[in-house]
Amino acid sequence: MFAIDASSIDKSLPVPVGTQLHGLLSYMLAFSDMPYGTKLQSVRQLAADIGIAPMTVSQVYQQLRDEGLIEVRAGLGAFTARDPGKVPEDRHPINALRGDIDSIIGKAESLGVSPMALVSMINARAHMRRPSVGLGIVFVCIFEGPGRDYVEQARRALGPSDTIDLVTIDAIRTSGPERQACIAADLVVTFSHREAEVRSLVSGADVLGLRMLPSQRTRQNLAGLDSRARVAAVTHFQDYIAIMRPSVREFAPHVSDIRVTWSSAPDLAEIINSCDAVVYATGADHIIQLAPPNVQCFEYRHALDPSALEIILAPRLAELRQAKAGQDVDRITA
Repeated sequence: MFAIDASSIDKSLPVPVGTQLHGLLSYMLAFSDMPYGTKLQSVRQLAADIGIAPMTVSQVYQQLRDEGLIEVRAGLGAFTARDPGKVPEDRHPINALRGDIDSIIGKAESLGVSPMALVSMINARAHMRRPSVGLGIVFVCIFEGPGRDYVEQARRALGPSDTIDLVTIDAIRTSGPERQACIAADLVVTFSHREAEVRSLVSGADVLGLRMLPSQRTRQNLAGLDSRARVAAVTHFQDYIAIMRPSVREFAPHVSDIRVTWSSAPDLAEIINSCDAVVYATGADHIIQLAPPNVQCFEYRHALDPSALEIILAPRLAELRQAKAGQDVDRITA
């Protein structure tokens, strides 16, 4: 993940430096692999490093704390909040099975069953089993188009009886059917940096934030840029304008000429026409129509972190399925 330095904040842009810093830090905290408890720079140190007022940094830290992305410990400073991509060792689902696994292996050995045969039997039985309880999941996204891709990626962790619906954050801002669907769902899934926001909109719902990563195609496209190219990096949200240059440089360190802007900037067309390549953030799709035919144009797209699906989403679904099955049994026997 990119570092924050004096070049991270562009004071020539008509976007408040506090807004730029918040977008930069929230992106880093949500998408990086910084472990829980990593100490952030002090307010004064960060302010000095990037050349802005300490009060601005303090306000950004408070906002990040309110969003659940950092912890502010009195007298100690700011630290990363618990990483949703990490499962404490004592709570990892596999640890609850160690004793059973050892027992099964021992019994197989006593019966003369080889380890390979035992593995084959377990695999066969696993394929025969089907979850008897289906769960209702709602995925809350920002834009529907990319959201459909994220839903398909999330399906890999779902059982055949589970259902997953897609809604946007804008749709749940009002008390309509989309918000009610979230409240009624067994689980609401969204992006880790939007978890606090979604949780506040659907009070009482079980909300789980998942980490995102730049997609493989995005990485390949950035790595393939000509080192001499003049690149325009365009964001849809002004809040995240500060992440565009370092995000491009993370996978295209050979490119030096990068100009950042946002999708509704008054000089957008001028900037695009003066560049050889355009990298646009999700949501700024109309940029394609503005780019001349000879200008390379591609989206900076993210994808769900596969490890988050395996060690975060799948275990949570298993817990919910078990609890729901128990509730069904209680209703039957009542």
